[in-house]
Amino acid sequence: MAETIHQEKEIEKSFDSSIMKRLMHYAKSQWLLLGISIILMLLVTALDLAIPYVTKIAIDEYISPKQQQVYTLKDDPNVSLASDLSASLILPSISEKVLGTYKTTAYEPSVLYTEDGVTYLVKGMSRSKSLETFKLANDGQTATLDGVTYKVKSVTATELDVVKANNKHQILVLTLTLGSLLVISFFCAFGHTYLLNYGSQKIVYNMREELYSHIQNMSLSFFDKNPVGRLVTRVSNDMDNINEMFTNVLVTSIKDFLLLIGTLVVMSIIDFKLTLICFSTMPLVLISASIFRKKARNVQREVKVKLAKINATLAENINGMKIIQIFNKEKDIYEDFDAINTDFLKSTIAETRVYAIFRPTMNLAYSLSLGLLLWFGGGDAIKGAVELGVLVAFITYTQQFFRPIMDLSEKFNILQSSMASAERIFMLLDEKESIVNPTHPVPLANASAGRHFSGEIAFEDVWFSYQANPQTDDDYVLKGVSFKAGVGESIALVGATGSGKTTIISLLNRFYDIQKGRITIDGVDIRDVDKHKLREHIGIVLQDVFLFSGDIKSNIRLYNESITDENIKEIAKYVNADGFISKLPLGYDEPVVERGATLSAGQRQLLSFARALVFDPGILILDEATSNIDTETELLIQDAINKIIKGRTTLIVAHRLSTIQHASKIIVMSKGEIKEMGNHQELLSKRGMYYDLYTLQYSESVYN
Repeated sequence: MAETIHQEKEIEKSFDSSIMKRLMHYAKSQWLLLGISIILMLLVTALDLAIPYVTKIAIDEYISPKQQQVYTLKDDPNVSLASDLSASLILPSISEKVLGTYKTTAYEPSVLYTEDGVTYLVKGMSRSKSLETFKLANDGQTATLDGVTYKVKSVTATELDVVKANNKHQILVLTLTLGSLLVISFFCAFGHTYLLNYGSQKIVYNMREELYSHIQNMSLSFFDKNPVGRLVTRVSNDMDNINEMFTNVLVTSIKDFLLLIGTLVVMSIIDFKLTLICFSTMPLVLISASIFRKKARNVQREVKVKLAKINATLAENINGMKIIQIFNKEKDIYEDFDAINTDFLKSTIAETRVYAIFRPTMNLAYSLSLGLLLWFGGGDAIKGAVELGVLVAFITYTQQFFRPIMDLSEKFNILQSSMASAERIFMLLDEKESIVNPTHPVPLANASAGRHFSGEIAFEDVWFSYQANPQTDDDYVLKGVSFKAGVGESIALVGATGSGKTTIISLLNRFYDIQKGRITIDGVDIRDVDKHKLREHIGIVLQDVFLFSGDIKSNIRLYNESITDENIKEIAKYVNADGFISKLPLGYDEPVVERGATLSAGQRQLLSFARALVFDPGILILDEATSNIDTETELLIQDAINKIIKGRTTLIVAHRLSTIQHASKIIVMSKGEIKEMGNHQELLSKRGMYYDLYTLQYSESVYN
């Protein structure tokens, strides 16, 4: 398909530090919430690392201990456990192990060692990972380990019951400890998630407010080149992408990074050999991640561009659905949309293919690591070189290590999408207003200076082109236009379509700026006036009346709560709108659907008169206000026009010359130039262009 206004600029970078810096600028307002969220996240990470270690202690120390650390009296060579267990043997508790209170000069470390169902007390020996070299002497009184001989005593069933009772108590303590850690982790995770999402939503809220305000202040030339669907995508979808980046990528990536480092450190401390075995598949992970990053960036960029194109096309086609159905073009428009949608489908399938390969690859790497861990670690556990709790902890840590790596695909997807969204949003925010307010605006009315608004309009040799840099006279829409509208005068603009009538109206409201000449109101150049204050003095009634969803009275007052319901009813009666409003089921509270589709063209036009008049403007503009209206409604509208133009400077754009015969001055336009100027009788007497237009319309009306 051909390039259209809906084509999006492609974003090449998957990460841009300058864009991220600007995003962090918006995050400053929520630094306290985000800071607390990060602290809670660090606590959650620490707890995630601690929980498998607690499980390891429970298994190795108390549930299935191959060896158990105890402390015996140094001066008790026989270690008579049965005679006085509390005096001769210390079974350290969890708190004692942490605080080190058992480390006194009277006691020395010893080990309860279990082999072939028999438990021995090895006096003077500390816990060791080299139990495969442990050899019990034939007399059963001594044993050697790594060339060192230790005294050994067989533990009786009665003595063993005491040890088991202590172990059972410690398991209860560990269970309560584990439960407490899980509860703390739950509340920390809840606080982290809530504060992070709240802060992120506030950041996006502020950005969306700024973006919408910026769009509102842009000139009409901006909307000429930016379709509605694209702008809606910026304010909605793109903002959602940025919110996802804050909640699911930035802060959580810090957690993932710390969890990876912490897991690696803890595993290395517990057993360095098993750590190397677990991470032997990391080259596969790194290679896969590198390939994925490059492929995902390309497909994600395509998906983003084509999705925005779909949104823009949808908005345009839905707004033009009436024309599509009138001209029976549903099939053609559907085929165009089908081509765009098919193009999008191909990109999404390519994206799915990339992600479908990456995650199974990560699962394969994890499965290989787990398999190697079970093979080598399980063999060492059978030989006694590795305790069972260590193996269980390593299985948990391995899973914990690979989980954020597996989530990398989703996070990269969000990051890529968010960076593209952020860049497009900032491109929009960086677009300068073409209609710039003056630094020191001149007020049109200044009571302190004794100057009041009167509404005198003057166009002085005005040249204008919709092109930014017109090269020839043919590029100009208006060419040397000069006229004056005195206070209270009604000026009619007539001429063929494209002659420049509506352009004059847009320039007076300063929707565009002229290239040459000057436009003044009460002798003040409108470029020296605050554009918002300027428009407060101008009321406009367009041919295509736009009504907002809401009710009748809200469409008349337009969010100005100082306008009372009584004012609205008074104005509606004055412009002949009360007649149809009062017949509606809910009257002035009658709901108005989008664009006022349930009201006739004449009813919408009468509402627009009421809306213009209720603000009491000094200058009134009527742009084709009586076009496409039935005769009965036209009489009501014409009567309303005659009422509302009294005492106001009025510009009337009209094709029906019968509606402007009483205008103070009629200006005939052709190809951007003023060809004739005068009142109705003067122009007829000249027998020029106006005479030809009038004669043509009169003959058509007689013929019809």
